[in-house]
Amino acid sequence: MKLVLPNQEDTGHLTITYFTLRKIIGFLAFFLAPALVFGSFILDHTRYIQVSMSAYYHTGVRDLLVGIICGISLFLFSYHGHKWYDSLASKLAGLFALGIAFFPTSPTNDKSDIISILHYLTSAIFLVILACMSLFLFTKSKGHMTAKKKQRNRVYRVCGIVILVAIAGIPIVGIDSIWDHVKFLKPTFVLETIALVAFGISWLTKGEAILGDNT
Repeated sequence: MKLVLPNQEDTGHLTITYFTLRKIIGFLAFFLAPALVFGSFILDHTRYIQVSMSAYYHTGVRDLLVGIICGISLFLFSYHGHKWYDSLASKLAGLFALGIAFFPTSPTNDKSDIISILHYLTSAIFLVILACMSLFLFTKSKGHMTAKKKQRNRVYRVCGIVILVAIAGIPIVGIDSIWDHVKFLKPTFVLETIALVAFGISWLTKGEAILGDNT
């Protein structure tokens, strides 16, 4: 999938294509968590919510998890943006998304193996890149900044901060003295979901599905 720079008369087509691509990425991120939970309810005949999204790799929705993450990766690779740094950040995020999919976490409580470590590292880097895109790239503007663009910028900043706070919260809740008191709340899963929802909202806003100038 490649977006080719058009002639002047094709500019509208480019805009629609970019907006659509951003919306697809946003929707995939937004619906990943509920898709895994309800998919597992159906396929695994359970009402148990896993401790983390990564744990769903070892359930009946493994292919769904890997498929959606690979889909996000594909669309991130396909997204070029308007500047070279947009393209670089997007492709790096796509690369680390593949790491999440193909370096699954261990099915046991011992996460000290190299594959699990790579999984958590790629997950964290993936989300940090997305947070930085939301905070520093999506907020850029060329020319006059419309009232809706100012509102979108606030959404980008909030989403970026939320992603970073959620990332920081995951190792904190994993501390034994904290984990013993909050594990029944599935805090890792909750924080991962919050980060992905913020990621999804940011990209849906960038695609102007939210606060579009023509709405």
